[in-house]
Amino acid sequence: MKAEKDAFYESIKDLGRDTLITRLLEEHAVRVELETHKSTTERINTEMFIQHKELEDKYNRLCKELNELKILYKRELEKNQLKVKSTFGRKTEGFLSLVASANKKEEEPEDESQTEDNGATGSGRRVIQFPSEGKQGKGRGGKGKGGHSKGKSKSSLKKSMESLPQEYVYDIDVALLDSLYGAGNWDIVLWHKHSTLEKIPVCYYTRNLYTPVISVGRERQLISLSYLNPLMAHSHISPSILADILYRKFVLSLPFYRQAADYFMSGLHLSKQTMINWVNTLVPEFFDLIWNYLIIQLIKCGYLQSDESFIQVNKDGRSPGHKSYMWLHCTSELYNGFPIIVFCYEATRNTDHLREMLGEFIGYITCDAYISYQVFEQESGAVTVTGCFMHLRRYFAEAFFINDISAMSDTELSQMPETKVLLIIREIYMEENKLKELPSGERQTKRQLVVKPLVNKLFEYIHSLAADENIYSDRMTKAINYAINQENRLREFLNDGNIPIDNGHAERIIRAYSIGRANWLFADTIEGAKVNATMYSITETAKANGADVYLYLKYLLENIPVRLETNGTCDNEFLEKMMPWSQEYREYEKHTKEESLESFRRMFPKPDKDQIRAGTSAAASVPLTA
Repeated sequence: MKAEKDAFYESIKDLGRDTLITRLLEEHAVRVELETHKSTTERINTEMFIQHKELEDKYNRLCKELNELKILYKRELEKNQLKVKSTFGRKTEGFLSLVASANKKEEEPEDESQTEDNGATGSGRRVIQFPSEGKQGKGRGGKGKGGHSKGKSKSSLKKSMESLPQEYVYDIDVALLDSLYGAGNWDIVLWHKHSTLEKIPVCYYTRNLYTPVISVGRERQLISLSYLNPLMAHSHISPSILADILYRKFVLSLPFYRQAADYFMSGLHLSKQTMINWVNTLVPEFFDLIWNYLIIQLIKCGYLQSDESFIQVNKDGRSPGHKSYMWLHCTSELYNGFPIIVFCYEATRNTDHLREMLGEFIGYITCDAYISYQVFEQESGAVTVTGCFMHLRRYFAEAFFINDISAMSDTELSQMPETKVLLIIREIYMEENKLKELPSGERQTKRQLVVKPLVNKLFEYIHSLAADENIYSDRMTKAINYAINQENRLREFLNDGNIPIDNGHAERIIRAYSIGRANWLFADTIEGAKVNATMYSITETAKANGADVYLYLKYLLENIPVRLETNGTCDNEFLEKMMPWSQEYREYEKHTKEESLESFRRMFPKPDKDQIRAGTSAAASVPLTA
């Protein structure tokens, strides 16, 4: 540096003033140019730094979005796999059936009926042998597929046909036999019997009721005796036709427009709007009494099961798209009294419904892990919520099926934690199913001896999975967390023989409503939704008690309007007689069915046997009753 300075000094020390000024101006120009270049370079560097920072931030953001999209993609892929394998069908409750079906790759979900019909293992289907499979054998009671003995359906049909009115037709053409074998050259040794199940087409008829007009006194004053339809004034409605409409809608799941079309094909011009008017007017007037009484009786039971499903109500005062809900509350599957089932319509799914409906309830509620039940449990202090092993099993079944099972060996599959959990749950259910017919006290004792050790084994293993450092799928992590969070509620059934192990009973009941909703899609008004709740409560309770639902509805419509007309009210004593388990209804059903059978028997008069032997083919075809 000093050498350069000295060399520069030597080069300018002898220069004159003008030369130095010129030289200085040149150096100044170079300096200005260098400073300008430096400033430009610094500006460019600053802009590059800013752009680099922006690109770096954008890169990090895209990486984060990419990871999120990968997670979403994985979840959607898992959902698609579960949908394809029909995880939420009946097969989810039979683990080995799930395993077998999971190895059959398909592009679309199987139709349920095809799955049931083709239950046997095909040549292209893989059967996985697990260590404990031999204990299960052929199913409960040594029966075949689905727990049904061979020929049961056929024998049951034959037995039921024997109780029907019998028509005997002797199919013989005497003239033809005489022409073939000669008159007097043949004789009947015996008859072969061939039975077919026949149906007489439904017949609607008009009942013409005449009320007299009388003349009174010497003045012969004419007086018309009054008549008022007990169901609806100035209407053609009757208990039998309204019961038929309600039965079709809420048991057979036929919407009103389909019923109108069917009635029309039978020659009856009964419009959809007329039926809706009858139902929406009369159900609240007569059947809400039964619905309220069922709620009172239900709350007295100490063991309930609950579930909920959505319902679309078009005119509920809210903007389109809002979901309303149909809540279900029923007596426990293990309850030893008369089963009671109650549906309730609510605009929302919040806890207010439980506060209003079950505010006075004391006991146990078996349900899923929906937060409203837990909030209600904390607020009430008199309610204990119990868990559902069926939901627990489904979570681990989902985690099992997102794996590529076809690429694994049987040994690898048996070592999967999902498989181990599901096999333990299967053992729990196998032991629990053996106790269903026992009294509650004995059931609880057996649970403590046999089922509790298996439950302990299950949760010890699940806790070990939560504690290890392995990274599990999102579905498996969700299943583990669900099990740990719900452990106390899932264990509750061990402490009381009246508490069911799962909420499957409620899910099976609410399925009837779901099937109906799939047909009629929505309720047009809030009043219509409440009618649905009332009628599903009554029909499902009747079904659960083994009543003929049509006759039960007819029984109610024949008695409640008359009672209200004469007394103005229905007390609890009368309402108890209106229950499907009452002795009064049982006698009504028995008497009505006997009358119906007898009227059909009268349709088949017994012919003379000599007429059959000597008569023509037409005469021989006359029905012969036993």
